[in-house]
Amino acid sequence: MKYIPLFTIIIATTLSSCVPASTTSNNSTKQLTFNNWDYEPYVGMVQVYPTSADPQASLEDPITPLGSQGFTCKFDLLIADAEYLKAKYVHCNADWTRSTLSDIQYMNQYNEFDLDTYDFSANTRELYVHYQASLPLPTISGNYLLKVYRDGNEQDLVLTRRLVVYENRTTVSASIKSSNAVVNRRANHQINFSVKYDPQTNLRPMQDLHMVILQNHDWNTAIRDLQPTLTRPDQGYLEYHHLTGENEFPGLKEFRFFDLRSVDYRGMNVAHIIKEEKGISAQLMLDKSRHSLAYTQLNEDINGDFFLQNHDPNDTYLESEYVKVNFRLESEPLSGEVYIRGKFNNWNLTPQNQMHYNPNTRTYEGQLLLKQGYYNYCYWVLADNLPVDALEGSHYQTENSYEVLVYYRDPANNYDEVVGYRQLLSGN
Repeated sequence: MKYIPLFTIIIATTLSSCVPASTTSNNSTKQLTFNNWDYEPYVGMVQVYPTSADPQASLEDPITPLGSQGFTCKFDLLIADAEYLKAKYVHCNADWTRSTLSDIQYMNQYNEFDLDTYDFSANTRELYVHYQASLPLPTISGNYLLKVYRDGNEQDLVLTRRLVVYENRTTVSASIKSSNAVVNRRANHQINFSVKYDPQTNLRPMQDLHMVILQNHDWNTAIRDLQPTLTRPDQGYLEYHHLTGENEFPGLKEFRFFDLRSVDYRGMNVAHIIKEEKGISAQLMLDKSRHSLAYTQLNEDINGDFFLQNHDPNDTYLESEYVKVNFRLESEPLSGEVYIRGKFNNWNLTPQNQMHYNPNTRTYEGQLLLKQGYYNYCYWVLADNLPVDALEGSHYQTENSYEVLVYYRDPANNYDEVVGYRQLLSGN
């Protein structure tokens, strides 16, 4: 389970009602991408999750059942003055292309929401505006892209995030096994599952159903287009028990972590903090390759997630600082690229989170601007001749979160619904 120890929950009660200042932006180069993406360099930390009273709700993935309360969206813009922002949903197909549905077919209200609840940072070196909104739930299941844009201009994008709304019109059973391949038996997780549906329907399972498996809610490594290994149409039963690796993920290792909930004292895995008038920087402990190390679980991780929190005495959440976090990884140079990866950067591999090799110190180095909080991360290798876990290693014992999503396209409707969902944890 996702768990952060010793939380101090601070509930903000003051929301600004100031009139936002309009700024100009060159949107001619902005191209909508149907992915989790930031379109401006001053977008800070972003959190989107199912609306809940649970103080740790932000650790939940942005997927929720039809009929729930909707989604909460929180984010910072690293600017001094507020901007006039709006948001809307875009219904998407299973492959995250835009569907043919019009707004009125999946919303029972006007599909554009004013993001007018915001407040300004207080006593921080890096100024920012904190936005938060409670968004209604669409009326049908499926994939949705939440897009935030400026001044009512949908082309002037600020950020986009993927959301999923599902319903349980099928029954999904799933289990995690070791790989059938002997060479991967100690390293990989094999996700076996079955789907039961009403055989009285006119459903054509081979044509109308589409399966997706996610590891730690990472869409970049999703497994798609699996074909069933057993079908029983008279019983409404499909089985996916592949023997040749199509349904396998590398187990990887438990995530590395650092505790930056305070800038007044060093949290775990923080070597030192430098506070200057213009900004704050933090140096993490020197990391080393774990590829050849045996599996250990010294701390329960949160599956690559992050939790924003300020532990400094008398500080409110609006006094949380943005910190330049410096990463160092001791390693010989690799014939590929090395990235710092986690949910805080949407698992994306970008120039901002790419590390660079310093031959003088024989380390890979990288820097990210992050808000006070508790973070999981890993080092990801992108190379033609090396596995992605070349610096981390992979073990079957590793605890990960897996999700099985069942998409259904009714030929009469010509759009994809999510009619089944199952989440399970390895290591249990």
